[in-house]
Amino acid sequence: MVNVNGECCLSMLIKDRILKLLQKQKEGLTITDITKFLQIHYSTSSKYLTVLEAEGKIIHRDIGMAKLFRIRDNHEF
Repeated sequence: MVNVNGECCLSMLIKDRILKLLQKQKEGLTITDITKFLQIHYSTSSKYLTVLEAEGKIIHRDIGMAKLFRIRDNHEF
């Protein structure tokens, strides 16, 4: 099934689950953390985190080799 924007319902569900998880974890989470919490494949987590970041809904910061993702505050650009 596809929504008005041509996006698959499964894609919307995964993105929504990631956003809800990040809202609960204000300090942020790594891809590995998200993978474990949501029980989805690492590449799936990575893909949708990239999409959400491109949409401006989340941001990340590099910590060593890891990326820490969190919800973007309204005043961050």
